[in-house]
Amino acid sequence: MDRRTFTAAGAAALGGLAMPRPIAAATQRTDGADAALSALTSLRATLDRLSADQRPPEVVAEDEKFWADVRAQFVLRQDVLNLDHGWTNPTTKAALELVREGARVLEELPAEELPRMWYEISNTNVREALAEAMGVPPAEIALVRNATEGMNTVILGLPMRAGDEIVFSAHDYYAMLDALDQRAARDGVVLKMVHPPVPAPSMDAIAALYEAQIGPRTKLVLLTNPSNLTGQLLPVQRIAAAAHRVGAEVVVDGAQSLGLMEGSVRDLDCDYYAASAHKWLSTPVGMGVLWMRPEHVAKVWPVVPPGLAATGMERFEMIGTAPSYVEPASLPALSLHRTLRPDRKAARLRYLQQHLRKGITAALPAVKFYTIDDAAMAGALLHMELPGVDMKPVQKKLREEHQILTQAMGEPARAPEIRSLRISPNVYTTPGEIDRFVNALLRALTP
Repeated sequence: MDRRTFTAAGAAALGGLAMPRPIAAATQRTDGADAALSALTSLRATLDRLSADQRPPEVVAEDEKFWADVRAQFVLRQDVLNLDHGWTNPTTKAALELVREGARVLEELPAEELPRMWYEISNTNVREALAEAMGVPPAEIALVRNATEGMNTVILGLPMRAGDEIVFSAHDYYAMLDALDQRAARDGVVLKMVHPPVPAPSMDAIAALYEAQIGPRTKLVLLTNPSNLTGQLLPVQRIAAAAHRVGAEVVVDGAQSLGLMEGSVRDLDCDYYAASAHKWLSTPVGMGVLWMRPEHVAKVWPVVPPGLAATGMERFEMIGTAPSYVEPASLPALSLHRTLRPDRKAARLRYLQQHLRKGITAALPAVKFYTIDDAAMAGALLHMELPGVDMKPVQKKLREEHQILTQAMGEPARAPEIRSLRISPNVYTTPGEIDRFVNALLRALTP
């Protein structure tokens, strides 16, 4: 099978989900090409089955056969129960095979394949797929490597003067707080920190804390929705309205919500939004996205200076030479996300979270959760704390003795109240695996 035949066969077999052109065009018949084509064909059949299911999300959420079909499209470690998807999600089999084959193609002739992959697929198909997932036009996004890169572009690049104020939370992601500290040291901006209660009693209570800090000198409000330290969702629209009333702008760290949030990021009424696609969109590691309202683009300084001809959001995409095969390989994961839909994914995670809460509460009545049991208040992350218990040794025992991966959370310098074990299932996690975790947790707590 020569290159032209392979490309035609792939397109015919897969319809709209074909081998990315730059990879297919450079591919002879190899084991890697065969594996990629097989994985894409399997994914196409799965997407057809999932698309045909029109039941309400709440019904699909409890259908284990539906989610087992989804699970079959991932390569998962069989020796480890992964309950730390809040860090990053595994990617699909098809995406993994495209990473492998794309890397081979690129490294055989990088001087030609690097620009070809970017211009023929990343700058078109990938941009369009990510923009669709965010509900915005493709021209309004920049392809970056992760949420930290996108957020730092705004935090460090927005024009501000000494005495200007930035309002933020002690529960924002540490990398964003590091960027704020640098901005304060470099430019003399004033940092005003909000300290939300854990758990927060209501959205009104959270909004009031931010509104009390927003004033005439506020230039930027940072919102992490939801917080990786607590799982708490924020009343973004209400806080954004308060910021806009005084002429301030709002940047949202959506690393833990992109892929689970319905509608458009514009619906949040924020000015800037950044997220990692390798979390709840399940792309290969190294994919992120930055969105800005078009009227703000020209004033923000890029982290890496772009070429003189760069305009619009492409000003924020210059990073030098990079592994360009990662972006084309994200297309299968984005296709799966489009078919699953945010509402079905969120409903499934909500179902699993409730099962998890009930199991932990029954076994450990003294448990403290960092969010109240309300879908409007909590995202995909569940944080638990037990009085007088250091969760770091518990996390270690779960991993080493029970082969269960969770995350022990703490931020002693900025948020000493955070002393939790974070459990973050994925949509394909089963209730049986949740029960296994609860039983293992009890054993890990035994001296």
